[in-house]
Amino acid sequence: MSKSKATPEELSGRRERLLREARRIFAAKGFDKASTREIALAAEANIALIAYYFGDKRGLYREVLVQPIAQVMSGMPDSDAALPLRTWLESFYAAFLRPLFDADSGLADSTRIFCREMISPSPDWAGICAEHIAPQHFALVLMLGERCGVAEEDARQDAELHQLAFALIALAHDYWLSSNDMEGLLPGVVRGAGAYERTLKRLVTFGQAMIEAEQALRKGSRK
Repeated sequence: MSKSKATPEELSGRRERLLREARRIFAAKGFDKASTREIALAAEANIALIAYYFGDKRGLYREVLVQPIAQVMSGMPDSDAALPLRTWLESFYAAFLRPLFDADSGLADSTRIFCREMISPSPDWAGICAEHIAPQHFALVLMLGERCGVAEEDARQDAELHQLAFALIALAHDYWLSSNDMEGLLPGVVRGAGAYERTLKRLVTFGQAMIEAEQALRKGSRK
């Protein structure tokens, strides 16, 4: 009797288990010291599935890098200057904060991998930034330019708008990198009751203040 084919749900489950265990092992050991055999064993999967889903170890590692970025980007609001600023910021920062408050997101492991990439970038990192991060960054810059009265052709080369975009992202990015330290300084500030709502409200308020400050600076310089 022939074996029945795996259902789409089973295939998806196998792929996700491989990614989850790969993320954990890459975080603990780094790319070079992690082995595909160890990852497959931890995921209770046939090692051949790594080649089937990801091509090779490098392809698996690249997907581990891309997955959390893609998840955040998928939750981003459209870069639409017609949206009320506070409404837009609430969706923008919620996309960054959801993984922080999701126990199953694997954020701690992803952050460890990202930190290693920042110190010693892998051959994959520049391409991932160009494909997944740069388009969102430039869309953000153009939207900020529109809100600040800067023409699209000028906004792309406007250093101050790029700095504003970096600063808006850095507000949330620091929670990814420093949440454990924040908790150590004040237990409950990040993971306690009401922390998500409080953090989101503050980031939105701070982000709004930065954008409005940039608008005011530009209005002042035109007088």
